[in-house]
This record gives sequence, structure tokens and C-alpha cells, in this order.
Amino acid sequence: MPSCLIVRPAASTELNGGDTVVYRRLAEYLGRHADLDTLELRRLPRVSHALNLFRGLPPEVGGYFGASNRARLAEALARRRYDAIVFAHEATFPLSADCRPGQARKIFFSHNVQSVIAESESSLLGPMMRPLAKAFDRRWCADPEATIICISRADVDGMRRIGARRPDVQTAPPGAPPSVALQPGATVLPELVLTGSYGWWRKRRDLKHFAEGAPLAYPILTSDPTALAVLQGQARAVKADEVDWSAGLRFGLITDRFQGGFKLKSLEYVAVNAVVLSSCDLSREFEGLPHAEEFVRFVSSKQEVASAVEEIRRQPVADILGRFQAFKAACMDRYTWDRCLEPFGRALEAPGSGA
Repeated sequence: MPSCLIVRPAASTELNGGDTVVYRRLAEYLGRHADLDTLELRRLPRVSHALNLFRGLPPEVGGYFGASNRARLAEALARRRYDAIVFAHEATFPLSADCRPGQARKIFFSHNVQSVIAESESSLLGPMMRPLAKAFDRRWCADPEATIICISRADVDGMRRIGARRPDVQTAPPGAPPSVALQPGATVLPELVLTGSYGWWRKRRDLKHFAEGAPLAYPILTSDPTALAVLQGQARAVKADEVDWSAGLRFGLITDRFQGGFKLKSLEYVAVNAVVLSSCDLSREFEGLPHAEEFVRFVSSKQEVASAVEEIRRQPVADILGRFQAFKAACMDRYTWDRCLEPFGRALEAPGSGA
């Protein structure tokens, strides 16, 4: 069995945070295929983070590239020889430069291609951040010793847009959670659902944008305290186990306007019988699935959310639920964790282990 080291930032303390879920599942998968160790990086002080921004590192990267984390990686590599090192977030990629050529196979796992998420930056810093993000992506995608794995098809498309056209870039999206079956007599329920966590500033920014303007006529159900604070009277606090997900088809909101990454909540919504209404275009991730265009929709405003809800409510219930069941079955089949993480298994088995 090969030996493998995962290098990653400290996971979110929020149990429903996307990074927490992905890191846990990745470790479980790799642990079945390799003798596994994990190195969790520590976030740098704000001053060091700011200095890294001036040096040209994107905001999501600059919080981890420093002497202390470089020393911790060097210590780990001095203690043990690894066949492969998974740099499991783009924040870790610069640390890979300290690995000696041929020391171990390098696997880069990009959660958010930086040039893709920078496209949504509308602040005064946007014109400065976008070129830095493009330069970062081009630099690390060009590493000839690294296997490049992106979390979404949209991220691979983003790499190609900036000229990083490696033909061997792979995708390893997240898998879906357990599915909840619709009960006999299920109907279409005019309720909106908002799950996930909002610790990341980009997600909070976009949620605040969604909250602007008049509230929708439908209740928004959420358990996240940050989302409740931002939406104020527009949302109602519920716990996930208080909702009967088998009772009917609901509508799941994704308020992220930035395109990068994979919206884990989209799979969560499908699994618990919710139509996906997203402020960013998720069509690439569901391309080829039956009725995907009907049940995964791009909505740019609250008015479009309301229009989508009413359009589906006007459909005969048996017809709409039948099409959703077909879409959901195909989605659950495509997005199983073992199938989605197979690129890591292939990378571990590839020739060219560490010396």
C-alpha cells in the first residue's frame, strides 16, 4: 500500500461547512487506498496575510503561506518518505515548491480555481485581484510534476479560459448525501430552503446581496445563524430534523453569485427533494442528466425565484414529481463519493512514486 500525506488548511468548525465534508470524505477514501497521514496548516496572523497579498497571492491563499507552515511541512517530510502528497486546497499549492524534485508524487486538489472566483469581485480591489488570480492558476497548473484535480467542471472551464490548457486535468466533485424518498401523496410545497454555512466572506457578501429588496412571499427555512442574521425577518429558523423532507417537492436556494467550486448544497437539495434555484450557473455540473434544466435553474433575482416556483406549481403534480424522480435517480447515480473520488485512486496508482 502506498504512503500518502494530505496537506490541507484547518477545516471549518461548522459541521455543515463544505470544506469539512470534503476533507472528511477525501481522508476516508484515501485511507482505504494508502497508508495515510494528514498535516493541517495553521492560519497566519492578519499582518502576514496582508503581506502575502502585497506579494501577489490571492486572498484565499495568502492566509497559509508562511515560514511556520513551511517548517511544519519540512518536518513531516523529514520524518517519513511518502509516495504521494495531496495538496488538498489551492492555499497549499505554494508550499509544494519546497518539495525536492522526485521526492513524492504531487497531487493538487483545487476547490476553487482562483481566476474563476475572482471574476465575481466587484469591489475596488477587483482590477488588482483578477490578474493575480490568473497568474496563480497558470503558475501551478503548469507544474509538470503535479497531477491537477479540480472539484468542478466549471473550474476546469475557467482554467481553459485563461489559457491553462493541460489535457490531463481531472475532476473530483463531491458526492451526494443519503437520499430521502418521497412519500405517497407527496405534493409541491411553496417553501424555500437555505442550507450550508456562511463563514466565508464571499458567501456572506452574496447572501447580503440576495437579502436586498422586498421579501419573497414564501417562507425561507434555514438553520444557519449567520444566514438568519443576514436575512432577518425573511427567514425562519428550523432544524433539519424538524422538516419532513418526504412530504413533497421544495425549492433550495443557492445565493452564491461566484462561479468557482462545487455547490455541495445543490446535491443536498436534490437528495431531500428540492428544486435547485441558484444565483450562479450550475448547468455544467448536471449536464446530460434527464430534466436537469427543469430542476437546476439559474435565477438572478428574487423575482426569478418567484417565477420559477410558480411555474413548477402550475404543473400537474404527478407529472412534475415523475420527472423529478427520474432526474434525482440519475443525479444520485452520478454523484456517489467513491465514483467521484476515483481520480485520487488513479493518481496514487500511477507510476512515478517518490524516491
